[in-house]
Amino acid sequence: MDTVSRAFRGCTHCFKGQCKSLRQAISSYIRRTGQSIVMDEEKDKDMVSSLLEFKASLDSILEESFSKNEAFCNTIKDSFEHLINLRQNRPAELIAKFLDEKLRDGNKGTSEEELEGTLDKVLVLFRFIQGKDVFEAFYKKDLAKRLLLGKSASIDAEKSMISKLKTECGS
Repeated sequence: MDTVSRAFRGCTHCFKGQCKSLRQAISSYIRRTGQSIVMDEEKDKDMVSSLLEFKASLDSILEESFSKNEAFCNTIKDSFEHLINLRQNRPAELIAKFLDEKLRDGNKGTSEEELEGTLDKVLVLFRFIQGKDVFEAFYKKDLAKRLLLGKSASIDAEKSMISKLKTECGS
């Protein structure tokens, strides 16, 4: 990252912030790396966790190497949005299933703070998916099952997630 940071600082001084080739290289890296995460059907069960880790590393790169530069922020955002939607609705379904797993009573060993942090991170992924209607269908079905069968880890966590989704979707 240090090398990238130096290259960025060099670009901003020489080209007054126009680092198009560096942004293109970052975009290419994100799309190539992300494609290996999203398109590998054998790793579907780990896709959401892998996307969360990849997004965290991109956020770290943006902050540490590019000082949250707006042009690089937009490049990373656009590239990540492209890659997460490569498989149509599958990421939306897997994000809903990931949330179901986290909100089930099998995760009672997780603290409320850890669960809230995970929900917030997953919500970041949710913002990027285009198949929000697919997510909604799977999430509602899983929510109903959790509540009807008494399998929810925490009613407060359920309420919190619904509130976050309402805020995000504007309803």
